[in-house]
Amino acid sequence: MSDPHDDRMGRPDGHHYDAPESDDDRVGKAWVYLALGVLVLTLMVLIATGTVEVFPH
Repeated sequence: MSDPHDDRMGRPDGHHYDAPESDDDRVGKAWVYLALGVLVLTLMVLIATGTVEVFPH
């Protein structure tokens, strides 16, 4: 018979609780998201100004 305390941390899909990320992982992801956001923003500005054509004539 299983211990009832083991099921407290379980989720309905059968996976157990995941440990929180370390500070280094979180900071690394923040930099990656920031770089991705700057890239997308730059691309949007280039498309809006007509420098990069989405549908060439």
